[in-house]
Amino acid sequence: MRRMPALAAVATALPAALLAGCSNRPNDLYTYYDGAAPEVVSSSAAPPPAPPTSTTPPRPAPAALVATAGLTAADLAEEEVTAQLAPTRTTSVTLPDCRVALGEDVDAGSEASWTYSRGSVLRQYTVHTAETATLDEAKTAIDGCRSFKVDGVTHTIDEGATLGAIAAADDQLTWCATTTRKVICTVLLAKGNLVTAVSVESGTAKGAREAVTRIAPVAATALSRADRS
Repeated sequence: MRRMPALAAVATALPAALLAGCSNRPNDLYTYYDGAAPEVVSSSAAPPPAPPTSTTPPRPAPAALVATAGLTAADLAEEEVTAQLAPTRTTSVTLPDCRVALGEDVDAGSEASWTYSRGSVLRQYTVHTAETATLDEAKTAIDGCRSFKVDGVTHTIDEGATLGAIAAADDQLTWCATTTRKVICTVLLAKGNLVTAVSVESGTAKGAREAVTRIAPVAATALSRADRS
């Protein structure tokens, strides 16, 4: 009968031991189901970077460049001329002088004329070419031409105005065409994609040459004005 207390002690001690064995573990379900945190994936991709924007303004159209290269009233103030033909657009220009064509692949052109009080005539022809303009073909045409006819009148190619190198032009060419009644002196100037021809028709060689000599640098400045646009 004395064994009963011992059994009771064992029975009492067993739950206490079990409780003691669990007492050092936190009562937290997350310690039993602890796994890696789920990866969060964005459903939208980052947009591509915007392309760089150009700060260079677009170059004016060929017709606008041709117009800018035209001689203005201010340019010709010292010549004291009166407009005869307002600037008129044309698709190409071929001078009567030995059939000299102004440039190749012309995509815009214009012509204009003025008169002096004594009857002399100033003319300007300007073209814009698709490629950089040169005067090589014009030089070849003039060098191989002694004379030409306009309305049956013979014009003889003669020495042009005496011009120094014009800094505002990339290339230049000058000549005169003489008849029994008049002299027409011409200067061709090239700058970038532009070519201009300025001619003065006068009753004397002296008058035509002197006028072209004065106007040539002015026309070259007008070409540079357009080329910088």
